Amino acid sequence: MIFVTGATGRTGRRVARRLSKWGYKFTAMVRDPEKAADLKSKSIELVQGDFGKPDSLRRALEGVEHAFMLSPDCGNQFELEKNFIDAARESGVKYLVKYSVIGANPDSPSGLLRWHGEAEEYLRASGLRHTIVRPSVFMQNFSSHFVQPIREKKEFRLPFGEAGCAWVDVRDAARLIAKLLTENGNSDGVLTVTGPESLTGKDVAAIFSERLGKEVEYVDVKPKEFRKDLVSYGMTEQVAEAVAEFYKLIGDGLCNVVTDTFYQVTEKQPRTFDEFVDDSLSVFLKKKGKKEKK
Repeated sequence: MIFVTGATGRTGRRVARRLSKWGYKFTAMVRDPEKAADLKSKSIELVQGDFGKPDSLRRALEGVEHAFMLSPDCGNQFELEKNFIDAARESGVKYLVKYSVIGANPDSPSGLLRWHGEAEEYLRASGLRHTIVRPSVFMQNFSSHFVQPIREKKEFRLPFGEAGCAWVDVRDAARLIAKLLTENGNSDGVLTVTGPESLTGKDVAAIFSERLGKEVEYVDVKPKEFRKDLVSYGMTEQVAEAVAEFYKLIGDGLCNVVTDTFYQVTEKQPRTFDEFVDDSLSVFLKKKGKKEKK
């Protein structure tokens, strides 16, 4: 049996959709089944569970063979993932896919990378057969965090300087994860997943300008300013600080690397940033006050 966490979120929901599209039956863990009722279908069974409640995890994982672990980004993330890894081992899970982030390291100056790095180390020591998936920064950040500034101010703000970043489409990350879950996967491997090209902030601005038919500017800002922006987007102070630290490392070249991991696993070509913008045009061109179609 396949088991998916985070199925109501950006990546987990796409993993669930991909598995359903391929005809697989699986279980999705949610904290409140009533609030996730839209996920329930002939192929998806909903089970209640909470990363912060080990007993609920053990019950949810009974009979599971392949599991996908995606916990919330938060200050106690290591504790939450430790709970899940322990429950998976005790429940006899045979293979676990951990969702991480590019550059994860327990000694990182970024809280985000440190939390993931600590969980990675614990997973390796657990004895569970596993794969760690480390995606680069998501293209979809532009259609969530940065969409309003692009629409209204014709700009986006990032603390990248002139560094390149191999942005990855979250749909590709989800396809790769679904592929791993439906096969034996890579034993004890780390997969760094990127898009097909490294782009600077100016490169991204040029793509937006061409596709949207209006001049869009990349504004290089200091990490502290970026942190304030993230808080204004709704992030907690702690998570915003961790993410801002991560983006500062991107400015130092952390994500200026292109891998062929996605193709090697899926035998598909990764989406380009141009394709992402083309697919999201209605989001970026939506007029203020006009309701988006569901």
